[in-house]
Amino acid sequence: MRHADGSLGHFPHIIDRGKPGIIGVLSTGKRFCNEADGYYDDTSAMVEQAPQGEEVESWLICDHRFQRRYGLGHSRPFPVPAGPSVRSGYLKRVRTIAGLAEQCGVDPAALTATVERFNAFARTGEDPDFGRGGTAYNRKNGDPLHRGPNPCVAPIETGPFYAVKVQPGCFGTFSGLRTNGKAQVLDDLSRPIPGLYAVGADMASVMGGHYPSGGINLGPAMTFGFIAGRHAAQEG
Repeated sequence: MRHADGSLGHFPHIIDRGKPGIIGVLSTGKRFCNEADGYYDDTSAMVEQAPQGEEVESWLICDHRFQRRYGLGHSRPFPVPAGPSVRSGYLKRVRTIAGLAEQCGVDPAALTATVERFNAFARTGEDPDFGRGGTAYNRKNGDPLHRGPNPCVAPIETGPFYAVKVQPGCFGTFSGLRTNGKAQVLDDLSRPIPGLYAVGADMASVMGGHYPSGGINLGPAMTFGFIAGRHAAQEG
């Protein structure tokens, strides 16, 4: 999004994707993941399934009811007006799904079919394609006050319709210094280097390249910080 002073800013789509009444699609007009899963899973699926030769990006699609209730990205919910976000180009807003697809450079026929299929199941709180709302983590990201049977699923049917572009970003890294169970840094022969420890983002992730949920690095950072401190004290 472009700020008033001309600079560009970015907004992390961590919470809005799990709310009822929104989907994420590629330029093909098709969904590519369970939108209520973690942002790591969403981005990994986007990178893996983006059409070859195209920029890796997706679009979050919702209706007027959703945008006014939850907002969409940096665009806030009612009573904050959505107009400034539309005029700046951050949001696309069109009265029909097909028209919205054209504004986004998405296949109109495919997006219309995707929304129709999603709506047919969403009216009864179902998502047979990706099982959205099927886990406790999904439901935490949903809306507990939603009147339907699934806090993560609702139809997209009240125009005008909105879209915002989503592109991959980076919060941190899984890479880091190799360590042993005492948080000691290992050399190229896997021997501990005396007096050298690594924890947190400086330590290679204990998750083996996976990211189960937001904040998952905090527990290991605290635990291995404690271990490193105790070991250093004993060695000293």
